[in-house]
Amino acid sequence: MCGGYALAEPTDVLEDVFNIDLVGENLPGPSWNIRPTNQVPVVVDTLGAAGDQHRRLESARWSLIPSWVKGEPPKFSTFNARSEDAASKASWKDAVKSKRCLVPASGYFEWVVEDGVKVPHYIHTEETLAFAGLYSWWRAVETDPWMLTATILTMPTVPELAAIHDRNPVPLPKQFWSTWLDPHAVGTQDLVDAAVAAAVPVAAFLTQYRVNPLRGNGPELISRA
Repeated sequence: MCGGYALAEPTDVLEDVFNIDLVGENLPGPSWNIRPTNQVPVVVDTLGAAGDQHRRLESARWSLIPSWVKGEPPKFSTFNARSEDAASKASWKDAVKSKRCLVPASGYFEWVVEDGVKVPHYIHTEETLAFAGLYSWWRAVETDPWMLTATILTMPTVPELAAIHDRNPVPLPKQFWSTWLDPHAVGTQDLVDAAVAAAVPVAAFLTQYRVNPLRGNGPELISRA
């Protein structure tokens, strides 16, 4: 799973990395301690009225709320979605079909029990990661404004990370970004499975090290302990 991550890259860098055409409003700045329900940048491909395609960088709530949920957000956690059955689960299946996104990250955190204490580890590469994600537009009641919400897909862990956790996010290689985001494609479980297969070499290349307990929010949080 992925219960916390870091994104050190500012908006202008993300624009270059992901070849962004349109930048949305209220994008959050760099953060080294992103937690569920925080606002996070996501990358989506959309179609205009004339059928023209645009790549957008938008701000989303990290914890997807399906559009059919009314009233309060669900009590169960929705910041991660299991890839194995994403296309058949009520919370995710509509998003798999037509609302797929990328969630940029510098790296993510997992907590490992060492001598009876949960110790954070930072998992990353030197390049910006793009986790496979899903999104949904939601509002509690019809008079509320729409809110963009998102989740990160997870997969069974690669052997290289098995000592850290039994699952890891789905980090897509650059050559798969357009396939995953394609607004013309109706997403299926086969597409999700293909994304996981494409992510395996990226996940296997990730490195990890121990960091100090996550307090506050600054670049020191990803320094080696």
